[in-house]
Amino acid sequence: MKKWMKKGIAVAVAGTTVFSLAACSGGGEKKSEDEMKIGSDIIKDEVTLQVSASKGKMQDFITAVTDIYNEKNDANVSVEFVTVASGTATVQMITPKLVSGEEMPDIVSISDDKAAGVMEKFEDSFYSAEDYGFFDQYGSDFFEQKLNILRAQSANDKIIAFPNDFTAAFSYYQPEAFEAVGVNFEDIKSWDEYIEVAKKVKDATGLYGIALPEAGEFEFFVDLMSQQGMPLVDKDGNINLGTQEAKNAAEIVKKMKDAGIVNFYGSQDGEKAFQECAMFVAGGWYAKNMELNFPDAAGKWRMSALVPFSEADAGKSPVSGGSSWYVPKDGKNPEVALQFLTFISTDEDCLKAALEGGVAVSNTKAYETDAAQTEFEYYGNQKYYDVISSTGANTADVYYTPSYSDATAYVSTASYAYWESGDYDGSYMKEADNYAQKYGVKVNN
Repeated sequence: MKKWMKKGIAVAVAGTTVFSLAACSGGGEKKSEDEMKIGSDIIKDEVTLQVSASKGKMQDFITAVTDIYNEKNDANVSVEFVTVASGTATVQMITPKLVSGEEMPDIVSISDDKAAGVMEKFEDSFYSAEDYGFFDQYGSDFFEQKLNILRAQSANDKIIAFPNDFTAAFSYYQPEAFEAVGVNFEDIKSWDEYIEVAKKVKDATGLYGIALPEAGEFEFFVDLMSQQGMPLVDKDGNINLGTQEAKNAAEIVKKMKDAGIVNFYGSQDGEKAFQECAMFVAGGWYAKNMELNFPDAAGKWRMSALVPFSEADAGKSPVSGGSSWYVPKDGKNPEVALQFLTFISTDEDCLKAALEGGVAVSNTKAYETDAAQTEFEYYGNQKYYDVISSTGANTADVYYTPSYSDATAYVSTASYAYWESGDYDGSYMKEADNYAQKYGVKVNN
């Protein structure tokens, strides 16, 4: 059993009565979990599914696939979007509802880096996609690393959620900026080489080499660790800041700062800062966002895998974002929700609709559809789903433990101190010790 799961067991047991009572309330008599299995007859009654999902492309996706679901199954499902939390459904906002036994939406989207905090205490409050039989039938269709992330959320490696989107971190770059100094960006063989090229690009064009938050950052640092095969925390929640891989990552970021190629930005200015760079790093999920938010930049940008870590070893692709669908036992229509999620996660037309709407789903079959071959005019007619598919199959291990988000906050604090002092022990190791003491874990060397 995972160390970080032990605390949550008492809470989950204490809440058993609340949840079992709630499972009998509202919407008529429900089947037991054992009675609900994949392959049962589609429910055709008129049903409104309450869905908690972020506004924008995720809600647009659900709206589009609801029409497909009804048409192909002769069903009568409508969707009502509700808010469990602003943005991603965070531990802090879901927990009170689960503790009190309040009625929950039928389907809840939770970001993968937050879900372990919910599962730690309330795993038994959600139906299991694995017990439902979803992965027996469709598991081989999904990126393995996505499933590994979901397995690690539970106490016994059982997958609770239906996997949704999943992307690696990418380099978004302006080819003309690099051509101005006689370089093809995708020929760059290491971060050290990139720093030297970026200095020339800045002198020639005024564009920075990367954008980072001015108050300290963790995402790019963690990406650099991941390229070397080292996650920020291990599966037991121990933090890996004492490793050589972490020191290498910190050194690369410090070199960038000292070279004057970093565009530092305030908390609200990240996207603007990206546009002032010849290259920036973000997840594949950002591709559609940039197209919507900066239409005048059409044709300037391309996407590629991250710059290789070194000439000797290009490294793995870091995971950067993803979310999954959960079916609470306190929802009104769990069987319809399970049938609906099974269909939209596997049906070819639904997978095409996802890609057409900018949702990079984790089902590899999506990248065999016509939609995956779409040329995006904004990115110079690049087929960027080819990039998403190839990197998705080569992603690094990552463990989103309940304390993962807090670990990233310690890294951000450490990074700022390190940029100013160059003292690794007095910055990263100091914050690693603080984190380890707070959570009763180790600092791995």
